[in-house]
Amino acid sequence: MEETITKRQMFAEINQEIREGGKIHVFAIKYVKKDGTLGQKERVSKSQKLPSGTGKYRGNVNYNHVLLLFNHASNSAFEVHIDLITHYNNKRINHRA
Repeated sequence: MEETITKRQMFAEINQEIREGGKIHVFAIKYVKKDGTLGQKERVSKSQKLPSGTGKYRGNVNYNHVLLLFNHASNSAFEVHIDLITHYNNKRINHRA
């Protein structure tokens, strides 16, 4: 049986941006892209360069349901729609709980 995690638990972990030893929290996600295909990124973290509400990025998680993440493999920021994230660290996300 596949291990699951609630959306609330996922956000609690993502929002702990800095871990012990001052390391940035890096995790893996799987998601559905806008075109309907599946996407996967193995080494991402919450974006430190453009936090929501500052500078050029005006995204708001509460209103837009978009999360700004940083892909360490390509060294670039990207947005993902929260409701389209299917897995966090290989755990299926339960969006109903």
